[in-house]
Amino acid sequence: MTERADVVVVGGGIVGAASAYELARRGLQVVLLEAERLGYGASGRNLGYVWSHTRRPGPELALVDDTRRRLPELEEELGARFGLRQNGSLIFVTTDAQAVVLREFVAQRRSDGLPVELLDSVAARAMAPILPETVTAASYCPWDAQVEPEAYVRAFGLAAQRHGARLREGVAVRSLRAGEGRVTGVETDVGPIEAEWTVVAAGGWTPSLVRQLGLELPILPMRLQVMQTEPMPPRLEHLLYGPVAVKQYSAFQELPSFRPELFASAAEERHGQLLLEAACQKDDGSYVLGCAMDYPGFEWRPDVRGVALISEVLLADLPELRAARFARAWAGILPYTPDNLPIIDGLPGWQGVIVAAGHVFGNGAGPTTGRLVAGRICGEGTPLDPVPYLAGRAGLGMTAASSVW
Repeated sequence: MTERADVVVVGGGIVGAASAYELARRGLQVVLLEAERLGYGASGRNLGYVWSHTRRPGPELALVDDTRRRLPELEEELGARFGLRQNGSLIFVTTDAQAVVLREFVAQRRSDGLPVELLDSVAARAMAPILPETVTAASYCPWDAQVEPEAYVRAFGLAAQRHGARLREGVAVRSLRAGEGRVTGVETDVGPIEAEWTVVAAGGWTPSLVRQLGLELPILPMRLQVMQTEPMPPRLEHLLYGPVAVKQYSAFQELPSFRPELFASAAEERHGQLLLEAACQKDDGSYVLGCAMDYPGFEWRPDVRGVALISEVLLADLPELRAARFARAWAGILPYTPDNLPIIDGLPGWQGVIVAAGHVFGNGAGPTTGRLVAGRICGEGTPLDPVPYLAGRAGLGMTAASSVW
């Protein structure tokens, strides 16, 4: 039998779950579909950072800032705990030349309206005792927070369910139902679902669904690898980025004093992968370390090169970790676009469909995206100007090689 709904949402990551929640709480009949389980993909395989520290001012920071302002009350609103920690973040450097760039970065961030502070070595190590004496400076942003990624997604999904949404885990979408310029639902492996609106929030798999409509979207897959230690004594309350991470961000690249060689690691060249150098300590005392980055397509498994790269750089910069015992490693497929802004828009030539995908920073942008999607479908005002996230914007014509965060 054909199931019917006002809206069918394809994808049970943070974007799909938040969209289903915002639509259901407005009284629409919603079906949320996930091929595996909520948070199975990129949304559940990251470090859980809700990050403002390096976000570019404008539409990028705006997506995160809307979520950041809601965080203090969001667990109560959703009726579930998702491990929220609002202790801020540090970016540390270890040479005088890097400190010059960091000083300029802090000045620019403050002019952008972020409350970022420059810390000397003593202040940085007082805030994060795991940092070694070799640290020369750090920037601190109190806005940054952390969540337990899978619990975060599930909180939105179950809140949507309490508002009447039908949650279907383990149900894969095979194709979009479409004809005469309109998308009318989806075909799944357990039968068809008809809907007035279809929201495609399938992350890196979105292009394969949209391609059935004769359209190509520049949403590309990046593999991020993460490793975790066994529990250790508490030494780090804040989110941490190391110097090797700095070169990935345009907020640093655009500074006059920036030179990429200052922040490169020879280990990256040896192992053939880039590193988003990051560390955080969970409530149980374990450290989560990352993130080795490469582009092997839809390869979900971590590899020895990635684990070796993370280990080599983090153990050199944070020597205390040499005493850590390895627990596990995993990888996720992170979707990104050439300009690193998500696509939140309808599709040319087709009615009844909205794409909400390409979120390289989904923990921060996902909840706001849900509000944008609901506003579009319900004919309401939206919390942000939707124009920067349209599918026809010029930034999507950039080459993927020029993409930075």
